Amino acid sequence: METLTTTLKPDLATCSRTIELSPIDQIAPREYLAVHFFFRLRPRADKLRIFRQLESGLAQVSREVPEVLCSVDRRANGREELELLYHANSGASLTFKDYTAGSLRSQWPHGSFEDLEREHFPYTKLDRRLVLGLDAWKDAARKPSLVVQANFIEGGVMVTTCLHHLVCDGSGIFHFHRALARQVAAAATGQAPADHIGFDRRERHTVVSPHADVRLEDFPDWMPALSEDDALKGTHYDPASLPKVKYAIYFISKANIKRLRNKLRGVDDLPPSTIEAAGAFLWANKLQARDIDSERYPEAKLSITIDARARMKDPVVSPTYWGNLSEPNAVARMPTKDLCQPPRSVPGQTHHSWHSILPEAALRIKRAIAAVDNTAVRRLVGLLNQMPKATSLTWNVDRWPGPDMLIVCINKLLFNDLDFGPELGFSEAFRFTVGDTEGKPDGRCLVLPPRRADAGGLEIAVQYDTDTLKRLKRSQEFAEFFEWRN
Repeated sequence: METLTTTLKPDLATCSRTIELSPIDQIAPREYLAVHFFFRLRPRADKLRIFRQLESGLAQVSREVPEVLCSVDRRANGREELELLYHANSGASLTFKDYTAGSLRSQWPHGSFEDLEREHFPYTKLDRRLVLGLDAWKDAARKPSLVVQANFIEGGVMVTTCLHHLVCDGSGIFHFHRALARQVAAAATGQAPADHIGFDRRERHTVVSPHADVRLEDFPDWMPALSEDDALKGTHYDPASLPKVKYAIYFISKANIKRLRNKLRGVDDLPPSTIEAAGAFLWANKLQARDIDSERYPEAKLSITIDARARMKDPVVSPTYWGNLSEPNAVARMPTKDLCQPPRSVPGQTHHSWHSILPEAALRIKRAIAAVDNTAVRRLVGLLNQMPKATSLTWNVDRWPGPDMLIVCINKLLFNDLDFGPELGFSEAFRFTVGDTEGKPDGRCLVLPPRRADAGGLEIAVQYDTDTLKRLKRSQEFAEFFEWRN
């Protein structure tokens, strides 16, 4: 068998019921969060049996979070809002693709599982049209909440999951897969379904009590969006004039993380956190590699995603809250010319950037992260409620062609430690994207979960024009801490 698709449908009793999304849900990028797991398989593994285990696990999880069986639909209220809708044609699809069989064999050009592993599972070989299964829904007015595809290749299987960002954020996706791993493992061992993990599925619009007395001019990190398509993009370009754009993955070892943190100690002599230190270092090196014009762009912004669940009060929010609660971003600012100072090697001396500029950047990142608290989230929701449309606001950043950058932090979400049972086990690596980024600069830096083989080190993925990536690869200062993987 080459291909097979199963569709899990909602209970007919729920059809026509809608789920009202929160203001934070409404401003999430209207894209799919695509995640990729890479499982090594034993020789002569029964592929169809593994697919049925995934099917059983997904059916169980859909009982815990039935929203994955909804479609994403437009609300008829004139505010360009979306909603989740149960209807007879909605459902979550799971597709089996065997790229080692029949006519599909010639469609897979990227080699075996061992080949991908040898190259550290490069983004360039995660061809959307082959591994995501989204093409069937490209032009649909109602988008499915969830699309899953199991891609079998020689020596392994890539399980890709596409969850619409309106359904949940990165933390929600982690708990979804945590539940899925438990249920697939139970199916693989012939046990009864595993206990539910206890998703917090409260009414989404009740999660955050908004502040009423707020004005747009008090929010420097937000600005009016020109159109619905302009909302939450952060980039502005003519596709016809784009240079060649590619992903690159770098690795920093646990020892180098410690060394970098110690090198960026501030005036209090305390080392910054991993994200503060790595963020400052990446921020400066990325600007230098991009050769940004500091006169045209005098200020550079670094945004960092923050899961606000643990920061909310009255009411408190569970870590397993099912929805979006990762806005606002933390935003740090620095003069571009400071960060763009090229490193100079002087025997017996440490470059000025290590003495003051990078520690200052790390400190500003720390302050920006601390500022995303209960009050900041409530103030943002108050502002969103005042807007004429859900798409009236966008981030006040310019990640392309400008100097700004967004770090998406999922390094504490341990996807690679999820045990999918005796057939699949643990994933060898984890990759994810936000929307269709193939060949498009988006100014994101993805801090990925640690791989089990990497002993506490971290992978990061960046996507820029090939000239920038070549300069970054040649940088001796960058190579002192980060190893190029692909």
